[in-house]
Amino acid sequence: MPIEDEGQNKINKLTEKLSTEGINSTTIKQIDSEMQKLYCQLEESEQVSINCIEWIQYFRLIVNNYDRKKVNIIASLNGMIFLFRQYIASTNVRIETFNIELLINNTVIRMREHFENENIKLNVQNDIKTVLIGDSFRIKAVISQLIGSAIINSSKNSKITINLNQYSEILQFTVQNIGLSTSKEKLERINAELENLNLVTYQELGEGLAFIKHLTDQLKGRLRAKEENNYITFSFEVPITSLNYSLGECYERKEENN
Repeated sequence: MPIEDEGQNKINKLTEKLSTEGINSTTIKQIDSEMQKLYCQLEESEQVSINCIEWIQYFRLIVNNYDRKKVNIIASLNGMIFLFRQYIASTNVRIETFNIELLINNTVIRMREHFENENIKLNVQNDIKTVLIGDSFRIKAVISQLIGSAIINSSKNSKITINLNQYSEILQFTVQNIGLSTSKEKLERINAELENLNLVTYQELGEGLAFIKHLTDQLKGRLRAKEENNYITFSFEVPITSLNYSLGECYERKEENN
């Protein structure tokens, strides 16, 4: 059995155990043990997928809500995220066709189920072309990371809305966290680090946003933060090419933009 399937089976069993037995010290210890084993297997196999990162965030949220002092499992989860980041960073940006609305909707549905949070909404604000050219793997990674970070940092009453827009050859996602706010000065410092392409270490972004920035830069995209009506919005924009062009023309246009 491939390591990804084996890991997914383990995660499914842990999820079933949580749903039947609830969250307690025993189930947390079992999750801790299984996650450490899974981390070692993933490290040896060098196989990590987008599904893995979604489940990692799910278990991170569970443990954070249960007992923030349980550092062992958090270390394992962070280790798996690190492996995922190494894998995706070494993967070339590739041109492919995909249905962006379906892709994002499926991501939102999975995040809603994993986090048991019905306050995650997708709002498609204008007519999105059915098939686009782009890198779906990195786009899914950015969106799932933004949603996961918004959930982990939000209160129970927070509502998270993902807006999807297409402007000419720009695809825009905004992730709004209604109920979470920060100071104007902090947002200015965050955006200063997001705009600086030469930074190696970050003071404001943290590990999650720094990784999202890295993926955005690889996609030749743009990531910004702002506050509106007491909620924080992260805006992620990525250049795309519609199927009005042939694949050969897409590659030529991509080279021109580099």
